[in-house]
Amino acid sequence: MRALEIKSLTFSYDDGTLALKDLSLSVDQGEKVAIVGPNGAGKSTLLHLIAGFRTPFQGDVLVDGLRLELSTADDVRKRLGLLFQDPDDQVFMPTVEEDVAFGPRNLKLDDVEGRAMKAMRSTGTDRLAKRRPHRLSYGMKKRVAIAGILAMDPEILLLDEPTSGLDPKSRAELISFLKGMKRTMLIATHDLDAAAEIADRLVILNISPVAEGTMKELVSKKGLLEGAGLEIPQIAKLFESIRDIGYSVEWVPVTLDQAAAEFQRTVERERRRDRPNR
Repeated sequence: MRALEIKSLTFSYDDGTLALKDLSLSVDQGEKVAIVGPNGAGKSTLLHLIAGFRTPFQGDVLVDGLRLELSTADDVRKRLGLLFQDPDDQVFMPTVEEDVAFGPRNLKLDDVEGRAMKAMRSTGTDRLAKRRPHRLSYGMKKRVAIAGILAMDPEILLLDEPTSGLDPKSRAELISFLKGMKRTMLIATHDLDAAAEIADRLVILNISPVAEGTMKELVSKKGLLEGAGLEIPQIAKLFESIRDIGYSVEWVPVTLDQAAAEFQRTVERERRRDRPNR
């Protein structure tokens, strides 16, 4: 069974503005999919629709086989954890531990304190348990918001621009954390460098779906990302430049691990090419 299945989804705002048109998408259990596109492409709207926060819409949304309808919205939301783009919209309790415990307590789950502590430990926020969230850095607020989601143990994480507004260190830490997490994820972002590191597959969205595939596949299609108002990952740009000046780059990497391996291979190929025949 698919973790998430969307069929012919179309949605317009109250003023008639079209936000999404004829979007079909499926996400397997444990898969991490990034929805990428420019501002106004419908990325955040898509996550809010899946979470049942916007109605009515045309098409079908199924979460773990359960069709999203007015009568099932509460059950669907129990299977999902939505991270808002701005953590200040999500973190509001007097202390961190109270905020993380709010979700499971509201859902009347068992062992609320145990769930909260486990979630705080996994996000590195347990040392902040007694702190006031509004006094934390932006990056730490995002971690607290993620901890609050994990405490409810949702089957699917919906992450809206998770790296936006973060300083370089916080951004790198969050990317590493999400990359190592074994959860089904749907990530709305315009940060293609982060998407390359985290996601198994990407969907380019601009109200309607444009294309989908791995980052490697999408980068290889010249102009596709740029045509959708997106910049290719910086690592890919670097290796394209290396290839353009004559080095024997066989393929363009899109992550740091891929870049390190391809750089080593490129150096070895150049050494063999420059070595005089004996």
